[in-house]
Parts: sequence; structure tokens; C-alpha cells
Amino acid sequence: MEEHPGRGAPTLDLVFVYGSLKRGQSNHHLLATARFEGEAQAPGLSLHDLGPFPMAIAAAPSETGSATDPETVPVSGELFAVEAETLERLDRLEGVPRLYQRQRLVLLDGRLAWVYLGQPHQVRHGPRLAAGCWPALLLLLSALLGALAPASLRADTGLAACNRWQRSQGVSRIELGNQIGAAHYLTKLQRLQQSPPQAPVALYAASDLQRACDNAR
Repeated sequence: MEEHPGRGAPTLDLVFVYGSLKRGQSNHHLLATARFEGEAQAPGLSLHDLGPFPMAIAAAPSETGSATDPETVPVSGELFAVEAETLERLDRLEGVPRLYQRQRLVLLDGRLAWVYLGQPHQVRHGPRLAAGCWPALLLLLSALLGALAPASLRADTGLAACNRWQRSQGVSRIELGNQIGAAHYLTKLQRLQQSPPQAPVALYAASDLQRACDNAR
């Protein structure tokens, strides 16, 4: 944003992020020039895991008629001060207003910030994250254990497995594809579907598996 004579520095907006825009996550590069304002929490929301990213929605009223579900914990995230151009880039990433709506909310510490929220119908197949934090602890532990595993074990879901998957057919191809998809945290064709050992079914799209294998080369 350009500075205007007599107006000082550009105006900055506070944005609360809780998913792939956080530090260390895949889309944080869009906030590379933003000023980090610390960790924060947003009350009155319900956080759901959609696989590659989470979605927060306004918490549903409880049966007692209170404004929010009393069991809902605040959503944990990070706060950044951004310029107008950065906010526009974030809107494009979040698909505003089709996928997310950008709304102002009062955080637990009293600060007012923009937050990207979805609608209840968008999270009907996504499990609620009771701890109010994404990625879930189990996902973080899985990634850590994978990083600490011997290279010989990790390779089985890497290039070697990809080569076997591309040469295989039938049940072997399905089972190898499911192993690769799980190892690379790909999005399933059907969110909660499982593959029974006695009758394996493909859980991931072949095109997604091929992209994962191409990245492994």
C-alpha cells in the first residue's frame, strides 16, 4: 500500500489465522511481509478438520439457548497485521465469499480481527477438533514419528512404493495406492471411507496419487 503525504504509515488490519496460513504451514508464504502479533484465541467458534485445511464456523446454539455451545473451546491461532494488498491475496486464497466469509470477531484478549469462517453445511463430513487447534495432535505425532523412522522404512511409501504402484494391477494396486495416499495425507474420495482388508477399495484418486509420486522423484 502506498503512503499518503501527511498520513504516515499505511493502515494495517489484524487477521486471525488458524490453518494453512500459520507459521510452518503450506500457505504461510502469503504472510511473509506481515507483522506477527503473537498467538491468540477466538471464542464462539467450532473448528473442523477438512483434511488439507481446517474450517471454523460459528458455534451452534446449545439446547439451553445460550449463544454458543458451552463445550466449545476457543480456537487457537496466530495474529498478523497486514496491508490491504495482503488482505486481498488472502481473500483469493480463501475463496471469499464462495468458500469462506471474512468476518470481524473480538478475540479473547479483546482485540478485533478479521477471521475466515465457513458455513455448517460445509463441515458436515469434517470431524470437529475438540481441542480447537489444527493440525490435530495425532497428525503432528504421526509426522514426527515418520521423520524419526529409519530411512529404509520411510522409503516404502516413497519412490519405491510409487514405482510398484505404477506397475501393479488389481488388489495390489489398490492397497499400494491407499498406503501412498495415507503417507502423503491426500484427501480421500469419500471423507470417512475405509478399505476393508477382505475387500480393498481405492480411497484416493489416481490423479492425486500420481502427483504425489511425481513429487517424490
